[in-house]
Amino acid sequence: MSTRTLIRNAIGARLTAGGAVVPTANLLRGRNNTLASLSFPAAAVYATEEQIEVRSLAPTDRVQYRQLTVNVDYFTAQTGVTFVDDLFDTGSAAVEAAVLADVTLGGLCRDLHLSSVQYVIEDDENVRWGVARHTFNCIYLTTD
Repeated sequence: MSTRTLIRNAIGARLTAGGAVVPTANLLRGRNNTLASLSFPAAAVYATEEQIEVRSLAPTDRVQYRQLTVNVDYFTAQTGVTFVDDLFDTGSAAVEAAVLADVTLGGLCRDLHLSSVQYVIEDDENVRWGVARHTFNCIYLTTD
């Protein structure tokens, strides 16, 4: 299993540990999922980019410094009098606390930090819902 897969799985496990952020059934793996109106709240974990820098030159065992961009999308919908913005605040705080509780993800990476959060609200006819997209940078080393 690739390090990228292990990192995504570790982040997903943190989001669902003890039902901390989203119910386990509502954790979406990857970007090829659709949301049903009954699946709020939910989260999706996926990688979007990886930058690689060679740190040592040699015929073998070159050290590569890698920065993996992992997104955690937190989906929520307005319920009663609770506004989507308030749900974003609560959900984002939970996502950040869960993912950043161990910035090495159990030794999978050297460091993990939050670089941005983007909030989008969709105005649907039936329900007002949105997504808080958290972008994390995960730094790890490999050899080839």
